[in-house]
Amino acid sequence: MPWNQARWSGATARFTPAQGTAPLQPGDLLLWGSDPANLGSVHHIAIYLGNGRMVEARESGTLVMVSDVRLNAQYAGALRIAGTGQPPANTKRFMTWGTQVGLRPDAGTQKPPVARLPGPTAVDVLCQARGETVTAEGYTNDAWSYLPKYKAWISNIYIDDPAAWLPGVPTC
Repeated sequence: MPWNQARWSGATARFTPAQGTAPLQPGDLLLWGSDPANLGSVHHIAIYLGNGRMVEARESGTLVMVSDVRLNAQYAGALRIAGTGQPPANTKRFMTWGTQVGLRPDAGTQKPPVARLPGPTAVDVLCQARGETVTAEGYTNDAWSYLPKYKAWISNIYIDDPAAWLPGVPTC
């Protein structure tokens, strides 16, 4: 089902409709949905070829064809899946949301970020802990996840999962 592919947690990057085709690479998946803000509404996926072109089958049962990318009102963005591999042992992969999300040396905002994620990014979470309560974009929680690749913590608010406490991730 297209909506299931659109929400795949193994994606290495996600791109918003506002970004257009500028950051895309050949092989990225293009998404269209009846409500572009809701990946659960995705009903069509195509493969980006580069130079504003894509390969798609417009409907089930039709031939595959090369078309110009349609950045219409139903365009829901794109995702990159190339080179994802498997998450490292004892971690679970999630996507983040937001731009310039700060990764912290501990589970709080008192110290400056050790790194920033420029946009939606695949991250591998080792464990989670209670820390400083954070409020952002209408969400509030005190759950933080440790990202061994960055040797840093991220507030679970910025993990793209409906649960504040991530399922299947142990406590640190």
